[in-house]
Amino acid sequence: MFFVALFGFLLVRLKVLDMYGSQQIANMTTRFVIPIVLMMSFQQEYNSKHLSLLTFALVGSFLIMITRILMVSFLLKSGTKIDRFAVVFSNTALVGIPILLPLLGYEGIFYLSMYIVASGIFQFTYGIWLLSEGKQTVTLRQALANPATIGAFAGLVLYLLRINLPSVIYNGFDKIADISSPLGMILLGGYLARTNLKDIFLVKKNYWTVLVRLILTPLVGLIMIWLLPIQDESVLLVLSIANCTPTAVNTAMFSQIYGGDYEYGARLIVLASILAMISMPIMITLSNFVLSIN
Repeated sequence: MFFVALFGFLLVRLKVLDMYGSQQIANMTTRFVIPIVLMMSFQQEYNSKHLSLLTFALVGSFLIMITRILMVSFLLKSGTKIDRFAVVFSNTALVGIPILLPLLGYEGIFYLSMYIVASGIFQFTYGIWLLSEGKQTVTLRQALANPATIGAFAGLVLYLLRINLPSVIYNGFDKIADISSPLGMILLGGYLARTNLKDIFLVKKNYWTVLVRLILTPLVGLIMIWLLPIQDESVLLVLSIANCTPTAVNTAMFSQIYGGDYEYGARLIVLASILAMISMPIMITLSNFVLSIN
């Protein structure tokens, strides 16, 4: 994955991929590719136990999101609205999917979809309210209409009705799902290429925001996961990985749309993504140890 991100970096530096091209890739990934991946994760044999675990995954995801919102209110009192957004929302889809697909296949994405749904609902409600400083609000109905939630809901309906996609459609969607990881890494490399590294590494304030995002909130989130009455290793692993992913790409995109410093949001994304290469293995190892005690 590192080399794919490096490829994205080079594409931008060599002026093969410009800002417009990156935006098109981002739109294609978030509006079509990720929803297809989520829907495909539900293409499995119906199992009441799996459905029960899916419910626990959704509950755990909401608990983690709510806990983060409460934490930033006192850990980032002097921080900007972009700092708070950057801590609350993580890059679960673009980072979590590339990690979990090789490890657990679609089973991992099946449970991860609940975290992505919870994050999407909060992004399109609390997130927009936060960045617009209360000037814009979105109804729950509008929030549920985001592409990721629609993809997960479509998959859930097919799952509950025991409907399997025809092999031609399944194979086609499966090929589309395969490009989700490379596209995400290319976008990440592009963000890095467009960002002034001095602004990333020499501004001390950036480090506190990223520390809260990568270490402090995941530690509290780990407690939430530990308290859940779940013994299934796959669900626990999925929630643990989702819990410690770096800052969401939407931090920059939403800042540009709803009012905020787009470049500052991009710097936080890049710094968090770089440091996550160190923090994520540590947090996942710690999570495995703590959850094994349960």
